[in-house]
Amino acid sequence: MIEVARTLMKSEPELADLIAEVEGIEVTMAEKGFGTRVALRAKDGSGLEEADLEGVLDRLAEPQKQPFA
Repeated sequence: MIEVARTLMKSEPELADLIAEVEGIEVTMAEKGFGTRVALRAKDGSGLEEADLEGVLDRLAEPQKQPFA
């Protein structure tokens, strides 16, 4: 099992919408202080690597809305 985790500065509902687009990855979320702790897991034979899961976390961490655009 491959696993990566990070605390993101987004609420759980915001992340739930974004994570709905991700397939083949097990997601666990827990609100923690000012953010949400997100853990992603993939099975060893899934063809995904740790770097792939880190990339998903990077995309989830990116701002989705520009406040003054």
